[in-house]
Amino acid sequence: MPDSNINIEGEIRRDFLGRMAILSPSRASRPHDFKSEPPKKKQNPKECYFCPGNENLTPPEIDRTPLKDGKGWLNRAFCNKFPATNFAWKHAYGTHEIIVETGKHELTLSQLSDEEIGMYLLMVAKRLRAHAKDKKIKYTSVFKNEWEAAGASLEHTHTQLVALPFVPDYIKLQHKVCRGDCPFCLMPIDDKYPKVISKGDYLLLAPYVPKYNHEMWIVPKRHVGSIVDLSDEEIFSLAKVLGSALRTQDSYLNYPPYNILYHMSPHRTKGFHMRISITPRTAKWAGFELANDVIMNSVRPEVSAQEYRLNLK
Repeated sequence: MPDSNINIEGEIRRDFLGRMAILSPSRASRPHDFKSEPPKKKQNPKECYFCPGNENLTPPEIDRTPLKDGKGWLNRAFCNKFPATNFAWKHAYGTHEIIVETGKHELTLSQLSDEEIGMYLLMVAKRLRAHAKDKKIKYTSVFKNEWEAAGASLEHTHTQLVALPFVPDYIKLQHKVCRGDCPFCLMPIDDKYPKVISKGDYLLLAPYVPKYNHEMWIVPKRHVGSIVDLSDEEIFSLAKVLGSALRTQDSYLNYPPYNILYHMSPHRTKGFHMRISITPRTAKWAGFELANDVIMNSVRPEVSAQEYRLNLK
């Protein structure tokens, strides 16, 4: 049970990124009281666009990580068939890519080994380096939608990269606050950000102002702007933390739909401090959030962090 000393009164909070939330005691049943099993995928793998053997159903392959035996692929990248940006478009220049994280249709990212997650993150870094070579591309948004309620249109687990000819305002804001006394660098000693685990080069925590119930952040302890700035050793260390976070979330929240949001440096810039947000979609935004850009959050981050620690995988 959550610590009885945790204040259960409502509270209005704002953080250094300008995020605002009204925190109130949870009214929902405890999610981990239910049986925890991954949802069953319904599509026949033989008809799946992203499964091995169906490579002809996607646009031409950009890159792949081959399996160790050389027979097939571990992950692969190609352009989105229905892009948001395109190199041929004058008024929406860029590219929109897909990384399929595994050829195994039945698995989600949390069910992959830490090594497989590490190889996937290496592919993300590789694609970002490729985008940075184009001076017209200013920023690449990397994100993952898992399950339909989180925005996925296909059930085979995958990640999207949208390369943009501009830097989004929210990324500019994060870059600005990183200058001087970077608040992300101070998080290991900031008690306002309840910690789940501190492992190697990374901190897993619950943000002071959660945008979603049970949101988690992975924050590098050193001031580093992007996954492209990490060594291979640091990337595989990150894979262990990401895998642990996702497995814990799935166990505690019964395999919820979720997003992974990679907040990373604009291309060819310095001074940013990267973070990865994991946002389970256990509650929906409604009129209040959409009208005011203020979140009504029914689970305090102190409770989320404590429950994650108790269920750590």
